[in-house]
Amino acid sequence: MKRIENESVLRTLHERGIGLIYNDFSGLGSSGRQYNVLHAASCHWILQSNTRVPKYYFSRLVEAEHWLQQNRGQEGVGWKRCGSCRAQVTEAAS
Repeated sequence: MKRIENESVLRTLHERGIGLIYNDFSGLGSSGRQYNVLHAASCHWILQSNTRVPKYYFSRLVEAEHWLQQNRGQEGVGWKRCGSCRAQVTEAAS
């Protein structure tokens, strides 16, 4: 996992289309949880995002799921998959 620090990195990850990107609205209190969404890096919604909201990159789905369950809670409660891409990804080679 790595924090996405700027728009340039976000766009590069989207263009590569490998891995996942998580929008982390957790700092906005309980109302922010509904926007805690895991996307495939190639998802068209990524281009609508900005880096003022913390974002994290994961190279593998299993890594993302583990971190999210440990740090944001159960899927569907503390975070969710994008309704468009369903976080279906091309994963980076190990």
